[in-house]
Amino acid sequence: MKADTTRNFEAGIITDDPELVEAAMNQFDEVWIGNMCKKCKRKEYCADPISK
Repeated sequence: MKADTTRNFEAGIITDDPELVEAAMNQFDEVWIGNMCKKCKRKEYCADPISK
């Protein structure tokens, strides 16, 4: 079993619930802004790592 810091990012959603859409957008932003990079343990697989 993988730990929380060694997971791949996957998301899929079909909904018209505004609260669920907002939560999905926030999760997506956390990944793409780089907030998860500092504690990620899969940097060796990242094509564009954020090391700071």
